[in-house]
Amino acid sequence: MKKVKKLSALLLALIICFSCFSSGTVFAAKTVINTATTNNDFAKTTAEIIKNDDTDSMLRIIGKFSKQPSDSVFSGASDTVISRDGRFVLQFSSEKKLLSCLEKLNKNPDIIYAERDRPVYTEALELTEEHLSWGVEAIEADVYSQKISPTVSGRSVTVAIVDSGCEDIDFIKDKLVPGYDFFENDNNAYEDASPKSHGTALASIVADCTRDIPVKIMPVRVLGSEEGTLLNIINGIIYAVDNGADVINLSLCAILYNCNALEDAVDYAEGKGVTMVVCAGNSESDTKDFCPSHCENVLTVSSVNEDLVFSEIFSNFGNEVDLAAPGEAVSCYNAMGERITLNGTSLSTAFVSAAAAMFILDNPECNSQQVRNTLTSNAQDLGAAGKDIYYGWGVLKLGNIPKSTKIPVDSIRFPQSSYALYVGDTLEITPILSPDNATDKSFTLSADNSNVSIDGNIVTAVSAGVTTLTVTSGNGIQDTATVTITEKAPEAIATLKIRNNPSTKTINYGDILRLTAETANQPDNTYVWWYVDGIKSGEETHLRFRPKAEALK
Repeated sequence: MKKVKKLSALLLALIICFSCFSSGTVFAAKTVINTATTNNDFAKTTAEIIKNDDTDSMLRIIGKFSKQPSDSVFSGASDTVISRDGRFVLQFSSEKKLLSCLEKLNKNPDIIYAERDRPVYTEALELTEEHLSWGVEAIEADVYSQKISPTVSGRSVTVAIVDSGCEDIDFIKDKLVPGYDFFENDNNAYEDASPKSHGTALASIVADCTRDIPVKIMPVRVLGSEEGTLLNIINGIIYAVDNGADVINLSLCAILYNCNALEDAVDYAEGKGVTMVVCAGNSESDTKDFCPSHCENVLTVSSVNEDLVFSEIFSNFGNEVDLAAPGEAVSCYNAMGERITLNGTSLSTAFVSAAAAMFILDNPECNSQQVRNTLTSNAQDLGAAGKDIYYGWGVLKLGNIPKSTKIPVDSIRFPQSSYALYVGDTLEITPILSPDNATDKSFTLSADNSNVSIDGNIVTAVSAGVTTLTVTSGNGIQDTATVTITEKAPEAIATLKIRNNPSTKTINYGDILRLTAETANQPDNTYVWWYVDGIKSGEETHLRFRPKAEALK
């Protein structure tokens, strides 16, 4: 069965390859273009196209442009969807229209890539003989989880299983978080119709490795049974990244032909700091010929048996292999909650995904490169010394990874949610971080416009307007506050004079001299004081002065 599937996939690739050099007439048709405002909108719109496609020929083009071409470039497409970052999907009603448009796209200098959508297959093999579970102990996941368990409460890490969905069976339901079903294009990813319960089996391995620690599982369904489309897998990756996944498990393989769009999605995940773990594949072939196992910035995983010997009966191999993990006779659960035993590098991948999640949980400040380096540098070296084509850097081992001595920041917030400043005012920000004994209490301030300038934790109001401040802890946790800046009212310049000022005046004893102080632009809460010979004499605007023979008051 495996060889038939491999032969069919190769034949499909040859057909596609031959088709791409065919020419045809460009059909002039009015193209309706749907521009998606978010990645989620793009993914859901294209998933609806796939859902309503009643053919098995996958008459779709996936592409990306640097500059949006004219509508005529997409002529012949019955549906066109464009994302904000230049990705596009074209659906066609016939092979002839597709090939004509594809030829035109590949000649356009504004097109970064354009390629056909095509099938992608799961990478699990069924084993009839029942065996006891051994994988968790083999990678020392139980030892590592107990080591980190006391200090990781209050945090969580999410592993996205981009696969065939996941049934909410008792063993894993407490770890499940909302995902998405791109096969049916709805929010219910908690179903798994694949014959071998592929997605559920992978989720149960992750759950088994991470018992009693807060590792969550996000099911993202991109497969109907054992097959899915390249487009849905790409959308599934981007959905997982945009919805909070820290690790993405991709136990899928495609023949390496026109994989630019999938490579682009992998790069998107890496750029967002998400750790990608992918299977080597089950074709006894070189990983360089398969995608995404050939990609950089991923952990590509081959399989070993219970004796930690490379699974030469099915596992792919090659320079791209980074780690080996249990993949033979692995005990897991199916969609019915029944214990089953499977073979395949898919399973190996799930073990490494669980390991990556646990390390991130204990070291939340680490980036994806540091995660990959830590897992590979602590592997048990097998085969040829150093990295080799079968085991990569070796069999995954978690027991040697030290417990983090760093206490990360769990939350950070501004002392106030809003501030009011005048132009020229300064504000010193001292955010509130917790826990109090966090190892790294560093933070940075940023603003969404130039109404303020920032120097360390000092914010200076530069111009009138509303600014959103963001404070970011050393491990990436954030909070925001608004600053409303107004211009200062001009200061009043007070004037004062004595009305009917006699300048000099001689009066007789007993006479009265009345003087009145006249003020202008007098600021609020100010007073007029009268002094006679330097002695404070009155607090009114009027002064009555009567000299007496005995004293001058």
